[in-house]
Amino acid sequence: MTGSPSLLTTIFAFLLVLGPLVLVHELGHYLVGRLFGVKVLTFSIGFGKEIAGWTDRSGTRWKLSALPLGGYVQFAGDMNPASAPSPATDGLTREERARTFHVKPLWQRALIVLAGPATNFLLCVAILAAFTWAYGRVVAEPEVADFSPNSAAKAAGMQLGDRIVAIDGDDVDNLTDIPDYVIYNAGKTIAVSVRRDGRTVTLPVTLASEKVSDEFGNSMTVGDLGIDFAVPVVGGFMGDSPARAAGLEEGDRIVAVGDTAIRSFTQIPPLIQPNPGATVTITVMRHGEARVFPVTIAQGTITDARGQKKQVGQLGIRAGMGRMEPVGPVEAVGIGMSRSFKIMGTMVSGLRDIFSGGRSVRELGGPIRIAKYSGEQFSLGWDAFVGFIAFISINLAFINLLPIPGLDGGHLAFYAAELVRRRPLDVRSQEWAIRTGVALVLALMLFVTVNDLVSLPIFGG
Repeated sequence: MTGSPSLLTTIFAFLLVLGPLVLVHELGHYLVGRLFGVKVLTFSIGFGKEIAGWTDRSGTRWKLSALPLGGYVQFAGDMNPASAPSPATDGLTREERARTFHVKPLWQRALIVLAGPATNFLLCVAILAAFTWAYGRVVAEPEVADFSPNSAAKAAGMQLGDRIVAIDGDDVDNLTDIPDYVIYNAGKTIAVSVRRDGRTVTLPVTLASEKVSDEFGNSMTVGDLGIDFAVPVVGGFMGDSPARAAGLEEGDRIVAVGDTAIRSFTQIPPLIQPNPGATVTITVMRHGEARVFPVTIAQGTITDARGQKKQVGQLGIRAGMGRMEPVGPVEAVGIGMSRSFKIMGTMVSGLRDIFSGGRSVRELGGPIRIAKYSGEQFSLGWDAFVGFIAFISINLAFINLLPIPGLDGGHLAFYAAELVRRRPLDVRSQEWAIRTGVALVLALMLFVTVNDLVSLPIFGG
């Protein structure tokens, strides 16, 4: 288990996550508002008392405020930072009134409000697309190599060699498609379609529940199919590989080591590591033909979980579970967009499950948990940290789109009502709705903060 980062690192990482994401969100509102000619009174990172700020030539007050848990853009015509309409516009000239937010056409107001969450969503897309473009994508066949003990898939009738082609009616082309349907659906039944002997068989699989922990001790319950996808195909060679020297090639499928039949790559190390210097026969399938190669096992050094080095036998081969394929920039954007929508869909499902009682409300997290995870991901390196920023960015987009008065989604709900009624709700109704929504958000913040606190080790979490 990796040691937890220091408090100073955690605070720094949290500010490094939340500050830019709030800035990006509010810039979305600001830029689209300015595009439509709305005067911006205040652009604030944080709430409450101003710590520092300046006023630009257009009259906008840019400021950093004391409570760094969000931000706001206040437009001309807003009564408060929640964008409740001001009941009084007396004293404004015609030109000044034309630059207030609430006199703009409905479609412009909706786009200004939508711009904040949309910018957070697009940031997630951009990060995921950049990763895909830089590293490529994993391509791996979703073929069943073996089953774990008490496998849910095996109990449902799945067989070795089955290739998963669809889950719940959605096509599965790659092994990486499967986790979206499994991880967050512990205990649920999913329809898994497999290709077997030239025909498609659909099986209802009730996913097992498995508690897993990361290197920092954070635990969660995930769904488990009970399938080992480590197909024993040679994906490459390492160093002076004795397997390559003996004649094995990339793409060979290992079917036996000595007299032991091999179904999964995970079966191979226990047969090889205890026997450095020994000669074993390895049987592979190549272009439909079985070939046998005598291989003298090399001696290598590995470091075990306790940090101790030991000598083990090695074949010098890499598992062929998948390969990295380069991706062009246009395709990378498409993959980033698709992945972002899937993440948001998972959030919708998770929230629905919490309200229906299918998942515990203790899974809801707030700023303390985000800060904790920020420090942990920061300690793992920039790739992990930037990936975490993408996840939090799309979380901010999703939360702000909830139809709660006071949030962006609440304003969009008002505009939907205005579109149907052909006139806006009266100012007093909007004001009371926003007050109620803000109270609800504050109550939710209090609840998730308590949730975060009881999950900390100091409180027995």
